[in-house]
Amino acid sequence: MKILVFAEVYYPNVMGGGEFSTKQMAEGLCKRGHEVVVYCLGSKESEEEIKGVRVKRRYIKGASEHFLSLCKNNLIPDPFTRFSKIVRKWGDLYPDRKSYEEYRKIIMRERPDAVHTVSPMSYLGRFNLWKAAYDLKIPVSHVCRAPALLELDFLKGRLDGYNRRRNAAASSFLAALAAPSRYMLKAHNIAGIRGRSFNEIIYNAVDMKPVPVTEDLASQKDNMVLYAGELSEKKGIRTLIEAMEGLEGVRLLLIGRGDLEAELKRDGRAELIGWMEREELFGYMKKAKAVILPSKWNEPFGRILIEAICSGTIAIGSDKGGIPEVLDHSEDHIFKSGDADALRRLIKRVMSLSSSEYAEEIGRQQHMASVFSDDIYTDNWERFFLQQMS
Repeated sequence: MKILVFAEVYYPNVMGGGEFSTKQMAEGLCKRGHEVVVYCLGSKESEEEIKGVRVKRRYIKGASEHFLSLCKNNLIPDPFTRFSKIVRKWGDLYPDRKSYEEYRKIIMRERPDAVHTVSPMSYLGRFNLWKAAYDLKIPVSHVCRAPALLELDFLKGRLDGYNRRRNAAASSFLAALAAPSRYMLKAHNIAGIRGRSFNEIIYNAVDMKPVPVTEDLASQKDNMVLYAGELSEKKGIRTLIEAMEGLEGVRLLLIGRGDLEAELKRDGRAELIGWMEREELFGYMKKAKAVILPSKWNEPFGRILIEAICSGTIAIGSDKGGIPEVLDHSEDHIFKSGDADALRRLIKRVMSLSSSEYAEEIGRQQHMASVFSDDIYTDNWERFFLQQMS
């Protein structure tokens, strides 16, 4: 089976957890003997092989710089203004002959068994890509890792309804639709965005084995709370800062970059570290007693929570989006978004656990997280593509 994947960027360029999920899917399928080719944007035209995955990077002036500027491993300015984003959205929603023909030529050249889009393909002619595959009678599918088909984040809610209606119409080209949580799949289906043949939840996974936590290891953990990700309003950082008030002897470490970075440095109530590679991040996770995802927006999944649990650290999250599914709807680990007092109580409870209690609790979380294993993830994607061809 040959899968042709289209993405805005591909590893090592990383905008968020979605890039790790795409890499994991592609490499997992290659290990099973399938061929995966990824087309994405890059700083120049290039082709390389990464762990069996053939990656073709295209340079498109403006679009390449825009998406690379959003990647955590790049520090380049974004050339897109709000006006240019509005103009470029046309290609996402309406027919464009040039874009259609370009995608048609790529698909005909690669001759895949299936075409798949793993990111919104914003400003890159998503409508035309889906239609080109459909017209060539190649099954085309999409995974909703972000709410871009539902929301236009640069227009503050204006035209969201129009955006959803156009994407619902375009989804008639899709053979199948996938999402990383029940919440995300339901939100898209309610908006009329669905695959013709089937819709499926494929939970994200982590390519790491859980670290067993003994009483001895639990006793060596620092009295530290950790957050890793975008430092922005929607991530609920202010709620976390407020929740830490009155927790004597407990450190708060924030790892990441974002709009609130300068403000948080001036505030001084948390330690800040910039973006880092995953292996280094996991080292910090193992030292912490709790990893918090205090989001105010509807998280599509919450990968950081599974990474924390596998690192041997108790995970806590808000009740937004797919987070409750990741945490098995546990009252001990979920709080109402924006409720700093409720979050403070959960943190305080974790900090008060004895070493044996801590080891038992993280053991239960790790058992629950077994459904997010690498093998199950690859099984689900393999079945997802094969089902489209049956």
